[in-house]
Amino acid sequence: MAFGSTSAIFVQAMKNPLLRSIDPTNITLPTGYTDLVTDTIMYALFGNSGTPDKLAAVANTGYNTGAWTTGNETSGTGYTAGGATLGTITYGIDATATNALAYHAANPSWTTASFTAYGGFCYDNSISAGTVAKQGICFHSFGGSAETISGGTFTVSFYSTGYSSGTVFSITV
Repeated sequence: MAFGSTSAIFVQAMKNPLLRSIDPTNITLPTGYTDLVTDTIMYALFGNSGTPDKLAAVANTGYNTGAWTTGNETSGTGYTAGGATLGTITYGIDATATNALAYHAANPSWTTASFTAYGGFCYDNSISAGTVAKQGICFHSFGGSAETISGGTFTVSFYSTGYSSGTVFSITV
């Protein structure tokens, strides 16, 4: 198994918000879920074990389930299990690029860090129950190879677009 070079949004992560907006009376949201802006969204780093799958059943997309078990998570100086909380979360239409719906957050970073990571996992830490707690939103490959830091600051720089910098994910329709 390997982290690979693909980044993607979990299909299951998009179903609840989209279906809820269409028919709010027939969709039961996970316990603790409010929305992707006010919930606590985390970003954890992972090694080269486990194979991410955007089509995974929702039960395998939570933090510490499926490919995202803590045994696969990065460890080392300056890194705390569970990752960093994403701040400055916004979303909107990026009309200057592809008219995509873009979800933005400040770039997470770890200081005085010494570790290796192959990719990141974005998840909703507010979800406490339902099919899975701490449901995954998306994952990002760092290009299929190791990124190593030794005694410095490790920053994940999310994609920049015309809307603003820090695009965690975007959906083009």
